[in-house]
Amino acid sequence: MKTMKTRQTLLIWTMAVGLFSGIMTSCNPDDEPQYLGEFRLGAEGEAYIKFEPGSYWVYENDQTGERDSIVMQWYNSQMLHFEGRTRDYYREHIQFQWRGNSGTYDFITSHLFVDLTPQEQFNKSIRRWNLATHKVTGTSTMIYFPLDYNVGGSVSGQRVELKRYDSLQVKGQWYFDVAEFEVSNDWIWDSKPTKYFWAKHVGLIKREKYAHWTNEYTEGWHLIRYQVTP
Repeated sequence: MKTMKTRQTLLIWTMAVGLFSGIMTSCNPDDEPQYLGEFRLGAEGEAYIKFEPGSYWVYENDQTGERDSIVMQWYNSQMLHFEGRTRDYYREHIQFQWRGNSGTYDFITSHLFVDLTPQEQFNKSIRRWNLATHKVTGTSTMIYFPLDYNVGGSVSGQRVELKRYDSLQVKGQWYFDVAEFEVSNDWIWDSKPTKYFWAKHVGLIKREKYAHWTNEYTEGWHLIRYQVTP
């Protein structure tokens, strides 16, 4: 009888301890993901890339005189929830498409894995929008946001660097608030180093190709006419 009572007491204590441990574990804030808020590209960043369908740009090759035109097909953005074991947040996901004489360009936002980003880089990294450009002939990163500091990185096998200009002249026309994105290995343009120049409220105004090793300039496409609706 005493043994039975002892077993019952032990069982009650075991259940109590287990319940208490469960409560303490579920209430421990260290075990919950750290919520970091919502991150959006915002009007400043979208001013370089967001235009209504039907907006168009016409470019001319400075070596051959050939012309190429690009038309905005669509632009979509939505907020996505990213949750890891230690961090979670909402971030704007952006996609848009161009269609031109040289093919179709699909811009797709690349997001970081929330739990794999080093702590010292995390707060800066999640504010980046890496718009990887997919085309029928390969992949590029001709734009990499945000525009307020120098950044590095991109799709696999490429590196992108950012420079800023208050103004830049292309084919006799002045453009303002220009961002230059230098791609180390551009798969959509013969796997050569390239530079893309974007103007606020205008879009892509110039792209240039360079030779490997020597960095000699080989050719470029310059904006000669456009019509955009923000």
